[in-house]
Amino acid sequence: MVRTNNEDAVHVEVAPAWSVAVLADGMGGYRAGEVASALAVQSIAQSLQRSALKSATPARPPRMAAVHRALEHCVQAANTAVRAHASHHAECQGMGTTVVAAVFTQGRLVLAHLGDSRAYLWRRGTLAQLTSDHSWLQEQLDTGQISADAAAQSGLGHLITRALGVSDSAQPTLREEPLEAGDRILLCSDGLSDLLSAGEIAALLAMPEPLARQVEQLIARANALGGHDNISVILASVEAAPAD
Repeated sequence: MVRTNNEDAVHVEVAPAWSVAVLADGMGGYRAGEVASALAVQSIAQSLQRSALKSATPARPPRMAAVHRALEHCVQAANTAVRAHASHHAECQGMGTTVVAAVFTQGRLVLAHLGDSRAYLWRRGTLAQLTSDHSWLQEQLDTGQISADAAAQSGLGHLITRALGVSDSAQPTLREEPLEAGDRILLCSDGLSDLLSAGEIAALLAMPEPLARQVEQLIARANALGGHDNISVILASVEAAPAD
């Protein structure tokens, strides 16, 4: 059954020189998870607006190194905001949140993530996972201590090893990817990725439907398979640059 309180939060902002999408999935005591995710998303969005990116224009786009620095700084600022709130509200002590944040600029994608909320790239019918879960189970897979089949049956997928708000300093993983016209970038919480395989996601994204309809279909399919958690999805399409 889907939780009655939604511990996910999302934000999308489109600007001339750069755009951002942020998705967070909170964890903690009664309603603390939704507080953590909302704080994280709000903090990252506001920090990016105040960062070096704010003066960027299509004629003077940001340098990619500046995008990396800004995104990492904003994640650290969100970590501080979540921890500060928890220290002043007893009911929120111990709360945290996963997060995946994407900045789109100059035909490139820069990602920062913590935890098991994911980013995928769909390109010409093939789906690639761009993030690797910060989880105990993923570490076991990476070191060959458990097989993929055993991992799928273990029920231990949600032992998170990194998250926002759980330690003094966040340790996000950053990644940069070139984009092509026709690409689709999917950000999602584990409410989706726990229930749909990469093949099922790819098949739904291959359907000739508008983005909003594809998002509806992804969520509906996950709910049909059990929908035991909140499901949040952000789907972005990369368009060709306009002709001069």
